[in-house]
Amino acid sequence: MSLFEPMRDFFHRRAAKKLNESAAGVHLIKEQEESTRGCFAFPGTEFIAGIEVNGQRMGKVDFSINPLNDRVYIYDLTIEGDYWRSGLATATLWRLWCDHQVPLVPLHEMGTAVGFWSKARKRFAAAGVEIKRDIRTADHEEGKLRWQHLVPESEVERSVREYWAWVESEKAPGRPAGPGIR
Repeated sequence: MSLFEPMRDFFHRRAAKKLNESAAGVHLIKEQEESTRGCFAFPGTEFIAGIEVNGQRMGKVDFSINPLNDRVYIYDLTIEGDYWRSGLATATLWRLWCDHQVPLVPLHEMGTAVGFWSKARKRFAAAGVEIKRDIRTADHEEGKLRWQHLVPESEVERSVREYWAWVESEKAPGRPAGPGIR
């Protein structure tokens, strides 16, 4: 054990306690839950949840959990104008992390939100929690490859795959060329 580990643990607990206090009254009310083919985290589940404090709606968050259950992807985090700069967005992220205990990953950090995500990363890192770098549209396919083996194949995709496998087998070396095969 390093000399600094007890000190680091002390500061992580202190930062986590502050975040717990700020998120104490925040509730995520799931309004929609779906798993749609073609969406980024398919066959994972996507959620739209209202953000409520003391029974009053103050915003919403769109997020998904990938099929490996090792990341929460945040598509959109919207706080109503009256509650901006109140710490509610950070408290919402903390609530998501507390619920799922996996790294958070924003998708498409917009220009005005870059400062927010930077500050949130620092606050969460102080508590020993990771918010990963955002995933750009160009990186979506690379991210999907991690769970591609879990995506069920549709009947149409299966028949297309089998057709092309048959076409390739017809072109196999040493196979006599039949009519229409070159």
